[in-house]
Amino acid sequence: MADQRAATFLSDTIREYRDADYSSVRTLYSTGFREHVGNVYRLALKQPCTQAMLCGVFLLIYIFSSSFLTCIMGVGGVMLAGRMAVQYIFEQGIRLGLNEDLLDIRNSYMQTGSRSCFWVAELKGSIVGTVGILPCVEETGAWELKRISVKREFRGRGLAKALCKSAMEFVARHDVKRVVLFTSVVQTDAHKLYDSIGFKKEKEFVWPSLPARLINFVVFKYAHSRTGCVISC
Repeated sequence: MADQRAATFLSDTIREYRDADYSSVRTLYSTGFREHVGNVYRLALKQPCTQAMLCGVFLLIYIFSSSFLTCIMGVGGVMLAGRMAVQYIFEQGIRLGLNEDLLDIRNSYMQTGSRSCFWVAELKGSIVGTVGILPCVEETGAWELKRISVKREFRGRGLAKALCKSAMEFVARHDVKRVVLFTSVVQTDAHKLYDSIGFKKEKEFVWPSLPARLINFVVFKYAHSRTGCVISC
């Protein structure tokens, strides 16, 4: 009974996007995207090329200064510059997302007669979660689950799963047979969610940009082939 009440509560918080949600949706996307900066920076530090470069900087400074303190300060400066570079790359990624489907959410997702839609989770008048689905650009015939995000303080309540359930029920009604999504190696909590709702990892690849290749930034492609099953919250 408690589980049923919880499921009903979650479903009642989810509704289709309205134009008044525009700023809140974009802010939630930007905030959630920035949360991964630290994880990606740590990933970059673990790469052999990064560690070799830091050792090289340390030795070069020591050759010219003979001071361990100067060496440490120099390596620290390089690491700080690296952190700023990762932050810059993320800001570029945020701008890219804001200027793609999130630039005109209604036109991207909410056109009458289209098999696409965008949902928000609203609690106490605030937008705390989002998800969207639309035809996948990279794979003809598949639909893509996008912009899955829940505010940090509202996580662990099943909101992300409930949002995904709304999207999967939508594609079931529209006879969509295959749904895909893309996520990064650092989003480990998201991987568990996707596994729990029937998605399977199909492919992994390094994101095709120079900075991504330098830090071995891996992206996972997940897929769900609909067979009539319903996601259980």
